[in-house]
Amino acid sequence: MRRWAVTMSVATLSLAGAGCHTDQWEASAKARAPDYAVNKALGDLQRGTGDVSHESVPVINPPSKLRPCCAFGVDLRVEVGRTLIPGVEIGNVTGKDKLGPHRFNNGFISLDRHDSRGWIDDEGNGLVYTCRGGFIDTAHVRDNADITLACASAIARMMDSGGSLELPSQGAKIHALIKPIDPQLLVHYGRRELTIPMAKWLDFQISIWHEIATWYGYASMASWPEKISAFSPEDLYSNVIGGDIAGGIIEERGASSDDEYNHSMDAWIQQVGKRLEAVPMEQSRLAMQSVDGIWWDSSKRIPDWQLVLRRNFHIGPDVAPWLVGEASPPPPLDRRFTGCPTTLNPLVLRAPDGFEGIAFRDYLTLQMEVDEELAANGFAFPRADSRVVTQDDYPFIIDAIRRENAAAFGAPADAP
Repeated sequence: MRRWAVTMSVATLSLAGAGCHTDQWEASAKARAPDYAVNKALGDLQRGTGDVSHESVPVINPPSKLRPCCAFGVDLRVEVGRTLIPGVEIGNVTGKDKLGPHRFNNGFISLDRHDSRGWIDDEGNGLVYTCRGGFIDTAHVRDNADITLACASAIARMMDSGGSLELPSQGAKIHALIKPIDPQLLVHYGRRELTIPMAKWLDFQISIWHEIATWYGYASMASWPEKISAFSPEDLYSNVIGGDIAGGIIEERGASSDDEYNHSMDAWIQQVGKRLEAVPMEQSRLAMQSVDGIWWDSSKRIPDWQLVLRRNFHIGPDVAPWLVGEASPPPPLDRRFTGCPTTLNPLVLRAPDGFEGIAFRDYLTLQMEVDEELAANGFAFPRADSRVVTQDDYPFIIDAIRRENAAAFGAPADAP
């Protein structure tokens, strides 16, 4: 695991201590009676009180690795060229009872001898069905939580004077441009209260770019196309959940060290799963099998992008889940599927682009300089004379993707 440079205590923004920058994130927080906890216990919290200075905010580098994407489906077969690989089958679906411990910046595999929960990675990622949130991709949840944490670090440090955050390339050179925040806003709201929603917004924009980039040929693993998973039914909803979880951990000062953050993620993932009514693995498998032929096609093989028959292009601000009961035509649910009461309502999440009249795009810009590979694959450039796009160009680009998807699968292919 990459080490993050900074001393931290639970008294600061997300993970920050009042001390100076050091060479690594310490193993545990030293503060036992931080100002925030004392003020909260005494009922003496007001806006902007007990806030942090930009000097005390930790440097948390953006994750350099992404967890492997889950193609939508269950028991998927793999082919290379036109040759089916015998004996290779990707189960892909997991359950609430199968999830393992979180590790920041995990990627495909992680070895950490200092982790008290065991040093070999076993996050157990996959697709979990939830009665209120549809399918959840736990790899997307974890990735977006980690990215939100790094974004919060950058925003909180740079909101006084502005700056630029370089993010790992994904089919483009990517920078988040941060403008200075009006000092009066900082005084009124406080750094922490402004940082959390802005970091969640920025993470969501980054996550949308990932879907766009994979549609046009970006692959985190060389020679393994990811168009198959671009804008799949569960992606954007899972991305919002990841940002929300990280925001909650930051708010509750649950990441004073890498170890504490990882343990906080474990607890939050389980609690969010309960809130969304996550079901066990076998029930998740039955739910996935029920939409075979509607949302995905079991006759197709990885990496054929037409394995996924429906794509979700809705980028907010309200992000609704796709529930199997809403599939059209109505799926024949297996009688063994007993996981969801019919009285449960879906939980619609919100990815807001502002905060009490503050438009985040006035202070944050996600800028991508599109590379040759994406351009050669027909990238929908909004301006013929420029390869630079921002989050404001997303509607134009996604509309082009939507038309390509409809040409392959028909007009209803962007709805349950």
